[in-house]
Amino acid sequence: MAYSRVLDLPRPVESDLCAPDNASDPVLASRSECLEQVLQAFQDIADHDDIHQAARRLMLVQDWIRNEALQAAADPIFVDLRLV
Repeated sequence: MAYSRVLDLPRPVESDLCAPDNASDPVLASRSECLEQVLQAFQDIADHDDIHQAARRLMLVQDWIRNEALQAAADPIFVDLRLV
């Protein structure tokens, strides 16, 4: 994997090549993808001062968290833990 350097922090070059603007509503499939988006949002702000890109990434994270919460609420294992 090729890396570029910004502020002496290595990051994958692929993050420069595939901006979420090109994709139509990407969906995060795993916790690791979610965490990667959070880290990239911090990087967008720290390295690029790009609050709009960070906001798009964090919206994906928020959607993932919402979907995970809905799936957990529908799981019969947690029936006794539901708030009434």
